[in-house]
Amino acid sequence: VVSASMFGGDNEIGNLLQDAVKLKSAQMGAKRKTYETWPYFVQHTLFHGEKEDLNAWRQLPFDEKIVISERIKDEGNELYAKGQWSDAVDKYEEAPTLIYYCYSKDPGWRKNNRGIDDDVLVLVDDRGEGEDDYREQKRIRLTCCLNIAACKQKMGKLDEAIVACDTALQLDPANVKALYRRAESRIKPVKATAYDHDMAIKDLALANRVDRSNQAVEKLLTRLRAERKIQREK
Repeated sequence: VVSASMFGGDNEIGNLLQDAVKLKSAQMGAKRKTYETWPYFVQHTLFHGEKEDLNAWRQLPFDEKIVISERIKDEGNELYAKGQWSDAVDKYEEAPTLIYYCYSKDPGWRKNNRGIDDDVLVLVDDRGEGEDDYREQKRIRLTCCLNIAACKQKMGKLDEAIVACDTALQLDPANVKALYRRAESRIKPVKATAYDHDMAIKDLALANRVDRSNQAVEKLLTRLRAERKIQREK
């Protein structure tokens, strides 16, 4: 048993142990560089594979997977309506996990020393068999990203809301809801900077061009432009 004081750094063994821990952490980080670039909700799909039902559903034909994904998403909507944001996020993450997910080719990665390793990770992007299938896949992924963002806003996790909006905008670059929610999430923190406000204005300006009738977008855009003008005059 290694005593806690040995990690204190006030003796030679403690320093060696600390160096070993740092080296191990660096090595582990280097093995998962690609994994770390994925949004957190895509990273979580690695662990979804450990749930028997989700793993079994992943093996089904595309059209059956879409039906199940819709059902799981609807369960998330019910939880959202009850104000159960965290539980709703779980459902919104699980709904697309049948058609867009990652898994490890090493079935023992959790128990052996391998851990999360890019070399054995596979990202599955199941688009079905035609354009209609692919549109359905993107629609479900987009809706779940937007809903995750809404939940994260309610939970005050604004950085995570922005990540969800970023992914939504990769799927649909002119999506008004994603642009609006990302703008909102950028300006809400107390630490929001002038740059954050400028980026929010940019998002809202695009959303306003796409949908001139959206009053929420226009109201926030007008407010931020007025605030920026006052700041520049100061």
